[in-house]
Amino acid sequence: MKRNFSLFLLLFMALLFLGACSTLNDLKQTAEKNLAIDRTLPKYQLNKENFKEISNQGKTYVIQDSTVDRERLQEPIGKVAESVTINEHNELLSKEELRKIQILPKENEEKRFHFNFGWVYRIKNTSPDEEVAVVVNHEYRLAKIKK
Repeated sequence: MKRNFSLFLLLFMALLFLGACSTLNDLKQTAEKNLAIDRTLPKYQLNKENFKEISNQGKTYVIQDSTVDRERLQEPIGKVAESVTINEHNELLSKEELRKIQILPKENEEKRFHFNFGWVYRIKNTSPDEEVAVVVNHEYRLAKIKK
């Protein structure tokens, strides 16, 4: 009985290990594919005066609060590739300010907001001259052309 259980446990561990290796290999392939795509994408500029605006080739988009479902996305058409931290007055915080240690935030201390921007996507059935989707903090945010 103990021998059968040990054999079963050994086979289970082997299958688990093989599954983990397969998953790691899949993750590696996905990462390599994404890096290859990322190298080819044109860069969109983040407006440092208004962090809700990005631009590329003379077109400016305003990032909305609304999100876009992943199923509506098509291929990536660009990247913002910026990470910024601002205060409640929409002012960019310097590296020195960010290095200050805050043990416990106090009521009168400034609030900080971190934004991590990523790829820009085409949206199904929509012209990129009107709207695109922009990754902001792992959400697909709608960005409309500024008129």
